[in-house]
Amino acid sequence: VSRCGMVYMEPTSMGFEPLLDSYLQSLPDLMQPFAEQFRAIFIHVMPGMEGLLFFLRKTLKETVTTVDTCLVMGLFKIMNALLKRYERVEGMGLEPLSPEDIEGAKQCALPMWCFSIIWSVCASCTGPGRPKLEEFLRKKATDGGFAEHMPPTDKGMSSMYEYCFDQDELAWKEWMKTIPAYKVNPEQAFAEIIVPTADTVRYTYVIDKLLLNDSHVLCVGETGTGKTLNVMDKLSNHMPEQFISVFMTFSARTSANQTQDFIDSKMDKRRKGVFGPPAGKKYAILIDDLNMPMREKYFAQPPIELLRQWMDHQGWYERKPPCAFRQIQDIIFVGCMGPPGGGRNPVSNRLLRHFNFLSFTDMSDESCQRIFDTILGATLQKKFAPEVAGLSGPISAATIEIYNTVRRDLLPTPAKSHY
Repeated sequence: VSRCGMVYMEPTSMGFEPLLDSYLQSLPDLMQPFAEQFRAIFIHVMPGMEGLLFFLRKTLKETVTTVDTCLVMGLFKIMNALLKRYERVEGMGLEPLSPEDIEGAKQCALPMWCFSIIWSVCASCTGPGRPKLEEFLRKKATDGGFAEHMPPTDKGMSSMYEYCFDQDELAWKEWMKTIPAYKVNPEQAFAEIIVPTADTVRYTYVIDKLLLNDSHVLCVGETGTGKTLNVMDKLSNHMPEQFISVFMTFSARTSANQTQDFIDSKMDKRRKGVFGPPAGKKYAILIDDLNMPMREKYFAQPPIELLRQWMDHQGWYERKPPCAFRQIQDIIFVGCMGPPGGGRNPVSNRLLRHFNFLSFTDMSDESCQRIFDTILGATLQKKFAPEVAGLSGPISAATIEIYNTVRRDLLPTPAKSHY
C-alpha cells in the first residue's frame, strides 16, 4: 500500500478475469449474445498451469520477451479492430447495418475470436515454436468444443497461420487468395520490387487492422525478415488518405531531446497547449531499430522513456521555462526491432505493454522461391528465348539450396566471425 492509500496488486495475483470482464462489457450490442461463449473459450485456453500462456513461457522461445497482460490486451485490440466494420456511430454518415450484415456478423463472431487469439498470444513466438503452439491450441479447441471455428488443418504443421477469416465470404481463406495476382515490372529497379508472399500479406493485414483501430504495433524479428520494408511499403502506399507517414530511425547515439525536437517539429498548434498533425489527419510514426539507444547509468533509455511518457500521459513537457505541458493528439506508433543482443538492448516493459506484438519469422523456402522466381522469370522472359526463361524456377531453387547448405555447414569461427 502506498502513502496515498492506493492498493497495488501483482499482475499474477490479479489474473485475467478483470481484464476479460471489462472487455466483454464494452462489446457492441451486436456481439453481446456471444459474450458467454467468448468467456468460455478464453477461460478454457488461457489461464492456469494447463493454459496457453504457461505453455508459451515454459516450452517456447519468444523473439522479444512479453508480459502476459500485454498479450491478452493484444487479443482484445485485434478483436475490436475486426469488429470495427460493424460499428455505427451517430453523425458519421454511415448507412445502418442491413439484415445480411447482422447475420454475417453473428456467423463471424467465434471464428474472429479464434483468429484474434492466433494473431495476438500465438504471434510472439519464433518460427520453430509455431507447430508446437498449433498442436497445443488445436487440442484445446477439440477439448473445448470450438474446433469447428478454427482455421482448416490442410497446410502442414503450422496451418493456423496460413488462413485469414474473410468477413465477406464468411469462410477461412488462404492469405494469397485475399490479394490480386502480382505482375512484376522488369523495368523497375531491383531494390524497389516488393513481391507479395503469404508472410508479407498476413503481417500487413494485421498491421492494417490494428492501425485503423488506433492501436500501436511492434514488429519484432531477426534482421532480413522484411520488417522495415513491409511496414514502410504499407505506410507509404497502402493507407487511407487521412494517415501521414513519418519515418524515424533510432541509433545508439539518439537522445531524448533529438526525439522530442523531431516529433515536435512535425506538429501544428491546435489550441493552447494542444498540438497535433494538420487538421483531419493522423501521423503514423514508424520507429526503426527501437531498441538501439544506449542505456545510461541506471539502465534507462532516454528516447524510450520519452515515448513511454507520451503513451501514458498523451504528451510531454517543453524544455524551455515555464516548461508547459504539451498535449499531443492523433499519432500512432509502429516500432520495428530485432531481438536484444549485439548492440540492441532490452526495452522497458512499461513501453512494450502498449504495443501489439507481431513476430516476423524467417522466410520460408517457398516465399524465397516465389520472390526470386518472380523477379528472375520476368527478366528472362523479356530478354531471352522461352527455353532459357523456363529455367528461372530451377535456378532459384538451386540458389536457395546452396544458401541453406552454406548457412548450415559453414558456421562462424572466432577468426571469421562474420561468416
